[in-house]
Amino acid sequence: MDAREHFQYVVVPNYNEFVQSQSEFRLLASTIISMNTVAEYLGLDRRGYPSDISRDQRRREAQEVRDDISLADLQVCADALKHVRINQAKDVTLSSTGIDTNDPATWKIGGHDLVKVARHAFATLNSLPELK
Repeated sequence: MDAREHFQYVVVPNYNEFVQSQSEFRLLASTIISMNTVAEYLGLDRRGYPSDISRDQRRREAQEVRDDISLADLQVCADALKHVRINQAKDVTLSSTGIDTNDPATWKIGGHDLVKVARHAFATLNSLPELK
């Protein structure tokens, strides 16, 4: 599966399901996490999917993609959802533990509104020609 296929067959359906059922936190979380992985796919896609690329190089490539298309908030939120807590800065730990899955007013991580992050990220990714 390449970057376009991952976006079209995983991310788009996840996002559309969330849009249809916006009170379902699991759909929002799945959407955010699947969108975050698009950067890894794009990083490899832009290098021609080399088989000998190191883990560190894959991370650097993905980070370059995130930086290029302004997906830093998406990464922060996805990491907190996947790892429960992340150290964002010297004195700041972001966490997903304050989320009540039944209360959309709590769907925030470190000041990031997860619904807004998902909408922005989807619009950004959906505008990329290599994902069409």
